[in-house]
Amino acid sequence: MKVGLPENHGLSSNLISGPLLRRNAAGEIELTDIQFEAFNSGVAMGQSVLAIAPTSSGKTDIGLIAAASWLDTGINEGRKIVYLTSHRALARQKFYEFQDRLGPLFSLAKSEMVLATGDDVIDANGDPVPDAFSVPVVIATYEKYLNMLAGSGFRGGTDKICCIADELQLISDSTRGQQVEILMTLLRQDTGQIVALSAVMEEKDAQLLANWLKARLIRTTRREVPLIYELRTPTQTLTTTTDRESNPATGPASEMDTLSTLKELLKRPGEHEPIAVFCMSKKEVFELAEQWASEASRMGARVEDDLPLFREPTTSADELNRYLPHRFAYHTADLNEDERVAVEARLDGNELRVVFATTTLAAGLNYAFRTVIIHNWERWNSRKRAREPILPGEFHNMAGRAGRLSHVDRPGRVIFFASTATQVRLATHYLSWWQLENFKARIHPSTFPQLSLQLLASGVVESEEELFDFLQGTFSAQRELEINSAQPDVWRQALTNSLSYLKQWNFVA
Repeated sequence: MKVGLPENHGLSSNLISGPLLRRNAAGEIELTDIQFEAFNSGVAMGQSVLAIAPTSSGKTDIGLIAAASWLDTGINEGRKIVYLTSHRALARQKFYEFQDRLGPLFSLAKSEMVLATGDDVIDANGDPVPDAFSVPVVIATYEKYLNMLAGSGFRGGTDKICCIADELQLISDSTRGQQVEILMTLLRQDTGQIVALSAVMEEKDAQLLANWLKARLIRTTRREVPLIYELRTPTQTLTTTTDRESNPATGPASEMDTLSTLKELLKRPGEHEPIAVFCMSKKEVFELAEQWASEASRMGARVEDDLPLFREPTTSADELNRYLPHRFAYHTADLNEDERVAVEARLDGNELRVVFATTTLAAGLNYAFRTVIIHNWERWNSRKRAREPILPGEFHNMAGRAGRLSHVDRPGRVIFFASTATQVRLATHYLSWWQLENFKARIHPSTFPQLSLQLLASGVVESEEELFDFLQGTFSAQRELEINSAQPDVWRQALTNSLSYLKQWNFVA
């Protein structure tokens, strides 16, 4: 942690004296390393940045600082904020956070803050918003905002927008990356300021992405709270720490399943809690939670609790009514609003010892745990009909939920398991926390027919030449050009062939 602001921080006295910045017990401003670098790079003065830092390094506050400074210097002249997130749950959390921290600073009415996810575009009153582009603050998922832009006819005015793009490693995702890249290709052209954030990205990829976004790269691999990675095998325990890059240390074998490990950790109350248990499927979450219910009741963990009055008699409501008195819960994307609030309020209040969760809880939600148990690091691939290891970036994003800035005296702990020789070989790779997968381009000639139809039909482009120029402006095109100087000619021919195919079938004129 660093104490005090850098000399050329760019904040107004109003923002410095407000609740925007973290302070220690002595009232001094405290900044993480990446926050300090962001100020030095001009994030509070309108400079676009790409900030790469481990989970729980305070990246969200970089976006909040940029947003506050952007509005502070021009809200009356029409300046606006767009905060893009990867998941609906994260969008809701940021929406409430912006209400609490930005709303009072600028006297924003509830009708001036919009949440856009799924089918809903609502303000802080819960009312539908017919024109979200006219309000000062919009929090949206990537795909929803792209759909909103398409519906609006891609009108101008983005030079007055500060766009905070959270979890931008999503641009390399195999299923969602293409749509994220289309949106960022549109926004990078004229948007006033882009503040992109990510916890997991190789340095070379980060530099290429920053250049493409016309942003300054700020990057650190140092965690304010270090992590201890602990791989448990039948014969030994292998550990590494984020304090240094090194070969694993070996120790004696330990408990080899999730529930036994939980019982082991909770024998020392308060030392390892709260604990997040991450699973690859909702089915695993529900099964583990039900098994733990029996263990928790035998452990005598019941406390007095004013149970929430769930408005809908769902299966989840019934289960949470049984689980919450024992200070544990589960968290999946299927929870309704009442259920989600019940769980997250208790997380905020440090009232839960254990949370069983799918990976949505790891995707940027601002909850840090002392310990993370990764119940399973292999996901079922229905096409291959087999389980396969998740990518290192996803693994370390989950692991990064361990380690709390409010408990900097104690490292976070990440525990995972490998039972067979093959699993041990594969899982050992995760101990090398500094090794991440390279980005993969998600726009390539094989996708041109569908992509061309989408861009023409939505009005992003109106001619073959505009379509080619747009595709050449994508991050994927830049990546391909790095390794193949003939890329423009290859893509031009592929585009011509794609349009010929679409015309043959009367999809385009």
